[in-house]
Amino acid sequence: MWDGSAILEPVILDRLSTRARATGAGCAVMAAIMLAACGSPSSTVTPSSGISASASASAAPRPFTAAGFSTDIPDGWNDETSNQSAVAALSGNGTVLMLLVAPDAGHIDARTTPQPVPDDQLAQYLQSVSQDGATNLSEVTPVNVAGVSGVVITYDLSSSTGTTFRNQDMVVNQGGDTYDIVLNTPEADFTEDLQALQVVLNAWRWG
Repeated sequence: MWDGSAILEPVILDRLSTRARATGAGCAVMAAIMLAACGSPSSTVTPSSGISASASASAAPRPFTAAGFSTDIPDGWNDETSNQSAVAALSGNGTVLMLLVAPDAGHIDARTTPQPVPDDQLAQYLQSVSQDGATNLSEVTPVNVAGVSGVVITYDLSSSTGTTFRNQDMVVNQGGDTYDIVLNTPEADFTEDLQALQVVLNAWRWG
């Protein structure tokens, strides 16, 4: 039986995190990156962006490869997957495979859940974020990630400072694992950062 507490993926960074990470995640991740930058230079990434297939053609895509998948890093976003402090700030359960961070403190992360979630429970898994304080939950709708069917939901989470973070969270089952892909960003930047998420999804390949 999967642990619903491990779902939340955005600002709260805790299973609220896996799913609810939204609450302080963006700020916590950026704080970790800033601290790391004080001691040593952090790597910067550059890719393409765009809500549809027509992403910006001005910059060549920066490839990203992890166990089980590959994709492109949106233009202007940084790959912080190897930044242990930033990943730790995400909190939550499961294995973080990717952490991409935007200048506005938004981030896209992908992870595998601690244990696979059955196909017929994926929607319930996403909706469990409401138990961790998520509000304005959208309907759970189908999503296709590189030919693999899953489900997606959008919801809001508030930080302790009152900042509202909007999250788009999707889960898909592939190769015996459940992948949780989440965009967590300040509400005011959601539309722009959603384009970056589309770049990631457009370039996503399994294997």
